[in-house]
Amino acid sequence: MRVAHIISVPALAASVAAQASGTIFEPQDFNVTAALEDIGVDVSILPEAPALSKKSSFTPCSFACTSLTILFGHDQVLSDGEPAYESFTGAYWSAQQGLLNPSCVFKPAKTVDVSTLILIARLYQCPFAVKGGGHAAWAGASSIEDGITISMENFNQVKVSSNKQTVDIGPGLRWVDVYTAVEKDGLSVVGGRMAPVGVPGLILGGGISHFSNKLGWACDNVASFDLVTASGLAINASPTSYADLYWALRGGGNNFGIVTNFKLAAFPLGQMWGGQRVYLENSFPNVLDAIYQFTVTGSSKDVDAAQIVTFASAPGIGKVAFANLHYAKPVANASVFDSWNNITAIDDTTGLRTMSGMATLLNEGSPAPGAYQTWWGVSLKMDRQLLQFIIDTFYEQETTIADVEKILLIMAVQPITEGALTAMQKHGGNALGLDPKNGPYFILNFNAAWNKKEDEPRFHEVIFNIIKLVEAEAKRRNLGNDFVYLNYASEYQDPIGSYGAANKQRLISISKRYDPTQVFQYLQPGGFKLIKGAPNPDTP
Repeated sequence: MRVAHIISVPALAASVAAQASGTIFEPQDFNVTAALEDIGVDVSILPEAPALSKKSSFTPCSFACTSLTILFGHDQVLSDGEPAYESFTGAYWSAQQGLLNPSCVFKPAKTVDVSTLILIARLYQCPFAVKGGGHAAWAGASSIEDGITISMENFNQVKVSSNKQTVDIGPGLRWVDVYTAVEKDGLSVVGGRMAPVGVPGLILGGGISHFSNKLGWACDNVASFDLVTASGLAINASPTSYADLYWALRGGGNNFGIVTNFKLAAFPLGQMWGGQRVYLENSFPNVLDAIYQFTVTGSSKDVDAAQIVTFASAPGIGKVAFANLHYAKPVANASVFDSWNNITAIDDTTGLRTMSGMATLLNEGSPAPGAYQTWWGVSLKMDRQLLQFIIDTFYEQETTIADVEKILLIMAVQPITEGALTAMQKHGGNALGLDPKNGPYFILNFNAAWNKKEDEPRFHEVIFNIIKLVEAEAKRRNLGNDFVYLNYASEYQDPIGSYGAANKQRLISISKRYDPTQVFQYLQPGGFKLIKGAPNPDTP
């Protein structure tokens, strides 16, 4: 049970109104203790923060966690050693994230709880991490050692507007939950393609979707963001309110605040067509022709189509390609898929399903949560000969880790089509820096999964080497592209820096306006930061 429910929501609203009316978002003399009192916290019952020079056997985070426990009780604050704590840290998608041990886990239930957390973290200078779906691979992306991990699981709202034009979605949800809920109203939204992916990370990093060829990425379809800023202020960012922040949140990651609600544009959708077809190595030339043709011409002829091709080696079979084909209408084998229909597949799961069914299907065969994982991504200009070089390089380098036990090692070709690039320009454009004039592009992304911690350097090294060889060849052919998709980036990459110097500087300026003391750069150290660059500068 909650021990002391002493935080006033009306007081928070009054504070928001008072501060938002000023020309300076957070004054230089901003007082954290006073801000806590303004939202109804009785600071006299909290442990006194020791001076920096004062020696103490307690860490700043022990004071912060104690304060949260006093205010919210053990239902919302989990401590190390408790079964609920162990269950939480053990539920991360990747083993690397689950190995970290926060000082405590905090589960806010309302916006004012998030405001309180941020101010408590500032009061005691305790670092924190924010977990939505927890689907990032590397340690610290949404977990933290000796800090506070904030779980947004209680923000699980799905509320369709009365006119069915928008839907409010909480950051504690995974995409399959969203689709299942909105399908009751015959709707869908532009979101993640795999069932267990979390809502906030995908949107804040961009968000590729089956519907992107027509509607852009997930971030391009957010009508507004509700978020709590560094001063504990809860605001709504939209094209007409805090428009600069609205732009920054579409690709800028976790650098600006903690989002408590995404208002997404909705559209009618019943069943759609799609699934996976599997091809053997002798079909690779036709497979590469098909994905190339779709990217450069086919996608513009039918914007309801989406295609991805993934390459791997299957035990007992050899080299295989998995084509994931999707169509945003209940029409089987539309003419845009003619190239694929003429290639013999050894397995075919395509058919009519809801979007929730598609998300579940696409996740089949993925490693179970708890495996060691790594993701990497680069983008390139589309070229048929370059595709062949990439495939040859992938399989040549794969042989260098033939002696290593793995769950999977895959490489996927994902088109960034003319339609997607055009749709990205709506609402003033996003922060990603992709120029439609230079497209179409494709993202080359890699995913490896394995069971033994000591094998991690081998997987990092082989993927790093493939990317280095591919980028060198692309540069030689004048087909290189700087953009790195944040949601596929490894800890050795700098996606924010890949948006271009002007966009990066704009993001930094916006950050300093809303977060002048840079709370979300230093007290929330995980994720891809605006100034730091790659989280791990020591390349494999």
